[in-house]
Amino acid sequence: MATTANQPGPEQGKFRCALATIWAFLQAMESTSFDHTLDRIERLEREVAQLKEDLRRSYGSAADDAFSGNAPFDA
Repeated sequence: MATTANQPGPEQGKFRCALATIWAFLQAMESTSFDHTLDRIERLEREVAQLKEDLRRSYGSAADDAFSGNAPFDA
């Protein structure tokens, strides 16, 4: 009897088992130094974006104060 897509043969079971084993191994691996570097870069990029946003807000409020005459550095 020929195997069809609906009837998995014994080879497909072995293949799926091998894939499951490989997948479990990959998930269990500890992060590499490359992963650590990418995580650090991502964290630094978020921090820079937050600092830019804070700086933009502070310039925005300083500009608002300057127009209202309440700027701490009126000339």
